[in-house]
Amino acid sequence: MKPAAVGPAAVILAAGIVVAGPPALAFADSVTSQDIANRDAPTPEDFTDPDQSQIDKSIVELEPEIYDLDKGIEDVETTKASGGDTVVTLDTDILFDFDSAELSDTAKKKIKDLVEDLPSDSEITVGGHTDSKGEDDYNKKLSEDRAKAVAEVLTSEDSDLDVTAKGFGESEPVESNEKNGKDDPEGRAKNRRVEIRYEG
Repeated sequence: MKPAAVGPAAVILAAGIVVAGPPALAFADSVTSQDIANRDAPTPEDFTDPDQSQIDKSIVELEPEIYDLDKGIEDVETTKASGGDTVVTLDTDILFDFDSAELSDTAKKKIKDLVEDLPSDSEITVGGHTDSKGEDDYNKKLSEDRAKAVAEVLTSEDSDLDVTAKGFGESEPVESNEKNGKDDPEGRAKNRRVEIRYEG
């Protein structure tokens, strides 16, 4: 195979590479390990053995978000007397994701905080409730699964508690799911709840 002819452009290009090379190499040679150590940007060595101040700083930066989420759960909790019972109501939109019966870690912590106020000598009923969207059977099963999830957290925190979980589905609304013949999102939101009920 005949070698390609070397034209003026190729010569210029080659010359350009030669000319451009020394400044780059010179720059690389001028950067010392001390220059790298003085930079603000982290290096791999920063992460191999962090000191306690670095760990504390990273934890502090996360705290505001955790606080805000916990405050949101606290805001939707209400305690009131109904007849001779005390009822603690929790909004399932805060406790659970849509169409889920799995509690978040923050929700579990909040439920555990309620245990100290629950009487160990009284029957405690955890009732799950939904709005009217969806089929009755599906809503009843979802509400029961959510009630069981809350009940499990309570009994895991205090095994002496006498807790029963029940699912009521959409059968016991506290607000109308419709207003003037139209869907009422605010009313439905109040109906999606878990109630912890006990005497006293």
